[in-house]
Amino acid sequence: MNTSRARWDARDLVRRLCHALIVARQVVDQLAPDGYADSEQPSNSLRPEKAISETALLLLAAESAAGQYPEVHTHVERVAQRLIPHARSERIKLALCMEPALALDYAHAHICLARLGYPDTDFDILLQQSVQAQAATGRERPPHRMLEQSWSADLWSGPGTTCRRSAGALARWSQLNLPMDLLNGHREDIYAFTHALIYCSRFNLQPLRLPRPRHLILAEAEGALARCLDDQDYDLAGELLLAWPLTGKSWSPAATFGFRVLAQVEDAAGFLPAPITRLDRLHRLQGRERQNYLLATSYHTVYVMGLLCAAALLPGRAPPIHISATGAVRGASSRIMARLDAHGAAVHWRDEFDKMEHPRQDAIAGLLLDIAMHRAVRQRDFAGLHTLLQIGYASHLADSPVASQVAEMLGRVATCHRVRPVQSAATESAAQAC
Repeated sequence: MNTSRARWDARDLVRRLCHALIVARQVVDQLAPDGYADSEQPSNSLRPEKAISETALLLLAAESAAGQYPEVHTHVERVAQRLIPHARSERIKLALCMEPALALDYAHAHICLARLGYPDTDFDILLQQSVQAQAATGRERPPHRMLEQSWSADLWSGPGTTCRRSAGALARWSQLNLPMDLLNGHREDIYAFTHALIYCSRFNLQPLRLPRPRHLILAEAEGALARCLDDQDYDLAGELLLAWPLTGKSWSPAATFGFRVLAQVEDAAGFLPAPITRLDRLHRLQGRERQNYLLATSYHTVYVMGLLCAAALLPGRAPPIHISATGAVRGASSRIMARLDAHGAAVHWRDEFDKMEHPRQDAIAGLLLDIAMHRAVRQRDFAGLHTLLQIGYASHLADSPVASQVAEMLGRVATCHRVRPVQSAATESAAQAC
């Protein structure tokens, strides 16, 4: 067997997916009834509807593997049975009556469960009344949320019941079709990108056509992945990695490396940690309070790993075991790492990087360059950015969206220097670099 083309062991992907489903059962038992209220950090508070809806999405994604792997089917069935009373509770039914503009949001878990073979005709009747109400369109949403609504409607009513041309137009207005600000954009922009991708691909259930060529979308995903791996934001990193199995594209060296980092972190911690979980606070808590805090703040990242493994279990979608060194520029990674090590911090991805052979390290030099550029942008190190661009050009790595946006930014900073009579030290440094 050619080891360079060997794929990740399906049994390991199944193990990780089943772990997420085991956590899902705990989420249903402990968070679905009343959610989670955090008096110390209110932003961590969790409405039960969110936990219920996201659990149902995980079950829907896992179902594609359930037919082939009996252990996945068993876990999906157990969680679904526990979820049904919460997805169709009196609380949810009252919400359908009171807020018809959010009908499909509240009913998302019901719709997923019906798709999995657990229908409820009476609930459908109430949902139908809600979506036909005068106020049903009374909520304004960004494009990726409108794509979510379109998918929910299709799942509920079956293919062909909503206008796919209209859904395609939504995709063209979404972040999936609009270049991201990879240098100074907000976390919410990456979130909009990943969710638009999920709602377009629909886990291969009635997928929509991508609004841009796939290679452009994946190039942006790599640029954002560099930032998330360096920030140790594994929630968004996992969502970005979904771009490869959900679009059917072969995993790039950078994406393969990203998956290996997430797998390594999950194995070391026992779960994929979330950026909002504060370890100092976790250590202070005890008993049920500690368990609920950990579950409420980290379950979403655990679910993301489950979604990623479920997508990777689709035929031909698993990441390769080894990172291909084909086309790598010899020595490119060492030149970039010299700059990263000069100002770098201890990050998880470095542990995985150090295990790799030099040719495979060179294969992810483009990802390293993006990481170095992200750090330099944050430090306003314009001279350093200029040097990194030179390294990129010399190593044939400067054709990435991150490098392109850096070059444009340096041009703007140079213009700013020419037109302003008084310059700050940072602007002066940038002008000299340009």
